[in-house]
Amino acid sequence: MLLVALILVFILLFMIIFTIKNKTIKQVPMETVKVNFSNKNGQYVATGNTGEFIIKKDNRFEFLVKDGVIIACKDNSRHQEFIYYKEV
Repeated sequence: MLLVALILVFILLFMIIFTIKNKTIKQVPMETVKVNFSNKNGQYVATGNTGEFIIKKDNRFEFLVKDGVIIACKDNSRHQEFIYYKEV
């Protein structure tokens, strides 16, 4: 009888752990980003969505931002493709 109770407890714990692991964090809906900003250093334009957007500086430099981190840059006067940063 004790063995059956122990098995039922393990099954219950397994079901609870499985249920908790399968719950996902609610994803924040992607909102559109469209920001213009100017100062003495130049003009900045950010476009995209909250997960991934591009910041352009004076229509020359572009910075690719993903999840709040700048992951690549591009000098439009020299390159057509983004140059990705390597992880440290």
